[in-house]
Amino acid sequence: MMPLGSAPTPRTGALRRSSTWVLVALIPLLVVSLSSSHAAAATPSLTILSPTEGAVIANGTPVLVHFLASNFAFAQPGRVGQVGASNEGHANVFLDAQSVRLLTDAEPFWLAVTSGAHTIRIQLVADNGTPLNPDVSATVDVVATQGPAGGVPRVEILSPGPLESTGHGTYVSYRIENFMLVEPRGQPNAPNEGHVQLLVGTDVVMEAIQYEPVLLVSLPEGDITITVRLVNNDNTALSPDASATVPIHVIASSSVTLPLVSNGGIALLLAFVLIVLILRRRKAGARQSNAGRGNR
Repeated sequence: MMPLGSAPTPRTGALRRSSTWVLVALIPLLVVSLSSSHAAAATPSLTILSPTEGAVIANGTPVLVHFLASNFAFAQPGRVGQVGASNEGHANVFLDAQSVRLLTDAEPFWLAVTSGAHTIRIQLVADNGTPLNPDVSATVDVVATQGPAGGVPRVEILSPGPLESTGHGTYVSYRIENFMLVEPRGQPNAPNEGHVQLLVGTDVVMEAIQYEPVLLVSLPEGDITITVRLVNNDNTALSPDASATVPIHVIASSSVTLPLVSNGGIALLLAFVLIVLILRRRKAGARQSNAGRGNR
């Protein structure tokens, strides 16, 4: 045992120097380990904040997309000397699996959508355009419409009134609520948009995309019902049904009560008058001839 206060021996000093060198050698390993742990915790992530799942994009407007990207640096692709990194690049935007935009920042952006259901997908990619590994993307489903976002579609017949008597042609006026009339062009169905069907009895006699009164002609004589019905782009009825019905009475038109006018009666009458005048003139000529013979 070394007495207290004695100087360290060469062997003790060597041990201390060895311990110091061991600690110095371990520092880089600790730094690498900490860096690896930090890199593992900094995995890029992506979230679409709006629109929310199943949102209705109303009135034919574009959709505004907000998203949040974490642990990812946006950069303009194609820079000179650019070196790809696991947490740097840009984002690709897909609409129904079709690439529509390239994003170099996390700012909100507008996206035009047509009527119907759509899927919006944003994917983070490296500087060279390849997807990250593992893939980092976010998806949201929306429905676009030319009509309003809410409210129950409704239609009301304003004229003709119930049990009103009309001719074989009559104007039908109606009022529509919470529904946009659009021309059917084979587009998908969408909430609160479509067109109007007019029915006589159970038969569809006209389709319309106008809010003004519609003229129905060649109505059958007697008691009939007229129905105005709102339908989808593919002609299917709304759910719940949106229709209105009015009973009316169709009477014979005024032309039926005037057979002379409607059947060429005026021409016949003129021909009859002309024949009478000719006969009278002949009779008058014959009388004058007989009178001349008597005077001789």
